[in-house]
Amino acid sequence: MGLPIYVINLARAPERLASIGGQLDRLDLPWQRIEAIDRQSVCESSAREAFGSGRLSRDFPATLGDICCSLTHRYVWELLLESGAEAAIVLEDDAILSDAFRVLAAGDLHGLLTRHQLGVLKLEHWPGPQQSRRFPLGEPLGNLTGAAASAIYLLRSSFLGTCAYVISAEAARTVLGRFPQMLVPVDHYLFGDATGMGFDLIRPGFLNPAPVLHGVEEFGSDIRAGREAEALSKTFSRRMRDYCARRRRARELRRNEAEQVKMRFSG
Repeated sequence: MGLPIYVINLARAPERLASIGGQLDRLDLPWQRIEAIDRQSVCESSAREAFGSGRLSRDFPATLGDICCSLTHRYVWELLLESGAEAAIVLEDDAILSDAFRVLAAGDLHGLLTRHQLGVLKLEHWPGPQQSRRFPLGEPLGNLTGAAASAIYLLRSSFLGTCAYVISAEAARTVLGRFPQMLVPVDHYLFGDATGMGFDLIRPGFLNPAPVLHGVEEFGSDIRAGREAEALSKTFSRRMRDYCARRRRARELRRNEAEQVKMRFSG
């Protein structure tokens, strides 16, 4: 039996739910809709209080959309822990799934995480222009064969986005225990090498070719515009964090401890 699949969806985006739900139904995979916290209707002060603030949040500012998205993901991790399942697949509603996703979802993904000592496994390919998402650094760990053939990597650089990933219950318990408030957007929380949060704590990995395409070109983004406005100015400490991360990545490349991976979609 496969892992639970949680689909995050805004109530005001029924067309996205129809898309991802139809894909999962065609692949004969059971799933559960999780209503996303909506920036257009949430109490902003309550959301910001739950999200938290501090030095990290100054370096990695979050828009209200980021905050709502991040708190929704945290809620999904809490549901996973309550369910008693060993791990779960988390999808945002703009995911485009390949046939390889069906094979993976029906298989022993928790066993895959355990064998490679990974807490979270990124399943998505981002088609946008950001080089850090199209060419992440990875340490090769092995290969999947058959219909879900992909290379498995330990993530060695930031690889932002949370459209599709698998997270173990142990990893969810670890990050929630160590960082009960999000403080930074969820993709930085899990997959950002400069924040020193989940990236350092639970060993994130990724697959290439990726079994999920982030459908940003088809659906757009509900939070991108606000995030781009926030990114125009960086604090000095954020610039130093990014500089140190770049130096570390360069060392790992020189020492052949990691390689630059050209991401592809398996669809």
